[in-house]
Amino acid sequence: MFSIFRSGVFLCFSLTMLFAQAPQKNEIPLMKEDSGELMKMDFSIPLVGISDPGMLFSHFANKNLMIYYFSPKCVHCVNHYSQIQDIIKKYEPKGLSGIAIGLGGGIKKNNIRLFMNQQRASIPFFQDQNSKFGPKYGTGYIPALYLVLENGTFYRYAELNETNINHLMQTLNSLYSK
Repeated sequence: MFSIFRSGVFLCFSLTMLFAQAPQKNEIPLMKEDSGELMKMDFSIPLVGISDPGMLFSHFANKNLMIYYFSPKCVHCVNHYSQIQDIIKKYEPKGLSGIAIGLGGGIKKNNIRLFMNQQRASIPFFQDQNSKFGPKYGTGYIPALYLVLENGTFYRYAELNETNINHLMQTLNSLYSK
């Protein structure tokens, strides 16, 4: 009788340890200022519309927005774009907006247009022609992905790896499961 009890206790302990070590939702925090306050996206940053020269970045304020920050000359940016566009297209009917912002500097508008054509882009494209977006929100590396919530707070995915894409998908699913 004691050995059955001991086996049951061992089984309960083993199951508890198994579930205690089960992977939890990958937690990536919302971006914060140096002061510790939540950072908010500044929709007054002057971006140049490429796909629609009349479109303003401010058009996307107060919406859930996914931003793909890239360079048209970056191999990694080219490789990740179709996956990002597919995610945007999947959630667009539910209310997600998506845009791409190309680097400024030595990048010409025609480089971005060529990228758009080669990638069969269907989301709005902008250029950070005055280099205001990158220094404020970037990490110095591209591509970077941002998920901006309606209230302006946002997640920054500095790497487009499996962990970050999983977090992005979990977050989008929780936003649009209603």
